[in-house]
Amino acid sequence: MDTLCSYPQDLTFTPQLPYAFYSCAFTNEYYTDSQFTTHKIDFPAKLNNAVTKRKAEFLAGRICAKHALQRINIEGVQILSGEDRAPIWPEGVKGSITHTQGIAIAMCARDTELKGLGIDVERFMGDEQEQKLQKQILHPEENSTFSSLSLTIANPLTLIFSAKESIYKALYSSVGKFFGFDAVKLINFTSNKLNFVIVEQLSTQLPVGKQITVRYQLSKHLVFTECEYK
Repeated sequence: MDTLCSYPQDLTFTPQLPYAFYSCAFTNEYYTDSQFTTHKIDFPAKLNNAVTKRKAEFLAGRICAKHALQRINIEGVQILSGEDRAPIWPEGVKGSITHTQGIAIAMCARDTELKGLGIDVERFMGDEQEQKLQKQILHPEENSTFSSLSLTIANPLTLIFSAKESIYKALYSSVGKFFGFDAVKLINFTSNKLNFVIVEQLSTQLPVGKQITVRYQLSKHLVFTECEYK
């Protein structure tokens, strides 16, 4: 697999948000450092001592970002990483990159359209892992809504985890600092949306009580979430 990436066969959904999007599948065993050159992506010095898995994830994510940017007519831009490891998008663009176990996705848009964008893809956790992680991921006051959600889907905690990851990515550039999963709580949901409310003052523009919507889709093995902040 010289090109590293191929179409991900189990990614059976398409984005609900109307922004540029690209996805690929990748396999660590086919990775070589030379593929950075093949795809015209700079090899960052911080990856010099990284394991193959980390290098392959980074490259696959940047391949997706490159193609997503091309879809909004931006060519030849290298997506570097900041000290916080967040991707540095070109001026005038908001974007997000995600990957999990051989799947990478990127989405971007001109920032005249929005203030922040976050996406996340996850493979479903096992039932035992979901039980162990509930207290780390759930806000104490969202247990009731979470219980209702668990009656409608098989892996509710994986979905909540992914949704909160997307929220974090969408809001981070506006907040400018780390915030935890308990900064927001689930208040209601539909078959394709989760509605959260901010319960911790994040910024003057993101006060307690502001609501945030996350769109979600489920496939056989994956959950995909999208969050926009306008």
